[in-house]
Amino acid sequence: MRRERIDATSAQMQEPPEDNAFAEFLGRTVEAAPRNVIGFRSADMDIPFVSHNDAMWSYFESELGRRLAELEADESFAARVRSALVEMLPAGECGSDDVARRLGVSRRSLQRKLSNEGTTFQKQLNHTRELLAKHYLGTTAMGTDQIAYLLGYLELNSFLRAFNSWCGMSPSEWRRRHAE
Repeated sequence: MRRERIDATSAQMQEPPEDNAFAEFLGRTVEAAPRNVIGFRSADMDIPFVSHNDAMWSYFESELGRRLAELEADESFAARVRSALVEMLPAGECGSDDVARRLGVSRRSLQRKLSNEGTTFQKQLNHTRELLAKHYLGTTAMGTDQIAYLLGYLELNSFLRAFNSWCGMSPSEWRRRHAE
């Protein structure tokens, strides 16, 4: 497959870098804005990725479809928070400030909207972590240390304690029981 250069049509960041390395890489100036956004031409979507992998796509496609269906079925603010957390947890971003910034609201607004729906940020974080932990245990061969890292835990023991409180058993026992 031949490589084609795809240039951004626009670039915006909450905190643009002071040096020009990122702007040079993108081929355009980075503007200050309330959200981090990179724009591309719609025609660029027809260009296949050099790293295109049908096997990997088939693995992710059903999961992405399921998540989209969940979002369409549940339009609550809590669902938006969980969706943001699913994307942010593997990058180590799991604080309410991080999620508020991603959703374009203040931390106080995030707390108020969740409170209006009878929940809290911590409940949504724990729920998302539990769902993802079970998903990873049931669909991958990842070790508990890798799963803990992807869920934003700094220490394996914190993940093990949390999982035990959610399910009443260890991750390895849960995996054993659900593999049958």
